[in-house]
Amino acid sequence: MKSWIFSCACAFAIVVTVLPAPAQKLQQVRVALSTPTPHMAPLWVAKDRKFFEKHGLDVQLILVNSGSLVAQMFAAGELQITANAPASLVNLVAGGEKISFFLGLSNTTPFSVITQPSIRRAEDLKGKKIGTARFGGSSHISALIALEHLGLDLRRDKITLIQTGVDPDRMAALEAKAIDAGMLQRVATKVMTGKGFYNLLNMQAAKIQYQNTGLAMKREYAAANPKAVDGVIRAMIEAYGYIFNKDNKQSVKEIIARNLRLPKIEAAEDFYLEALEELDRKPYPTLEGMRIVIKYVAEQNPKAAGMKAEEIVDPSWLKRLDSEGFFDKVYGGKY
Repeated sequence: MKSWIFSCACAFAIVVTVLPAPAQKLQQVRVALSTPTPHMAPLWVAKDRKFFEKHGLDVQLILVNSGSLVAQMFAAGELQITANAPASLVNLVAGGEKISFFLGLSNTTPFSVITQPSIRRAEDLKGKKIGTARFGGSSHISALIALEHLGLDLRRDKITLIQTGVDPDRMAALEAKAIDAGMLQRVATKVMTGKGFYNLLNMQAAKIQYQNTGLAMKREYAAANPKAVDGVIRAMIEAYGYIFNKDNKQSVKEIIARNLRLPKIEAAEDFYLEALEELDRKPYPTLEGMRIVIKYVAEQNPKAAGMKAEEIVDPSWLKRLDSEGFFDKVYGGKY
């Protein structure tokens, strides 16, 4: 009898030990993207290749086609992290929000000033109309920076900036001669110059500094959720490593094509090249780039005058990973 009881107990013990442990609950993080552009590829890759899940996160990527709307949702606590141009965030900081801009997705302006075929010199833009996206966004501020670089002034030279929508809208406006020039990114620029329109200024080639896009969060969220933030950043750096590994080119192109809703994977080639051009292997946000953003925001919003870039830019999270050799581990020591 004792022997039978002992055998049953052992059998029960064996059954208990092989029961699977409950699955770890993933922490949800809502990230807003204001514009689907190639430099968002690290977010798409981290999501697609499950790098976020690897670090215990359920990251939801939410497309919101307006940087100002993203800022409103962010301020209301509907989002934990934003991936958009920092101008709207500077306005939030000017209004009292404490924000940490902690990763630079694009540390240069990707725009070119594309003009009608007859406009070949900077002075030819005097009295003309230039198409941008929403005022306060990256294309709008890039237009202001471009005009200064070209020695032009909006008021003095009677130049009008017009909100004409995203790249396809600006391309259509150029072809319809509704605008004299438009701020266009790489792929749109290639299409339009192929049709005879003129690239008056390639801002990326001119190496004009500007903090174009990056990841930001409220400082109170970072303080309350350091593990989640650390996980987001590690997943992002792993995505960078995946993108820059040439063996993954086809996979990255498929991910880009799917997120940009391209009809064919082959159409993603230029977008893939654009991503490689815009992304830095060590994506530190730049103080100088943010200073330029603040300068132009302050012209529209006096509350931003005197604001320091150090109030917004926070490289400490990346520095921590750098100091522990995480970049070396991801890239194999090759930059």
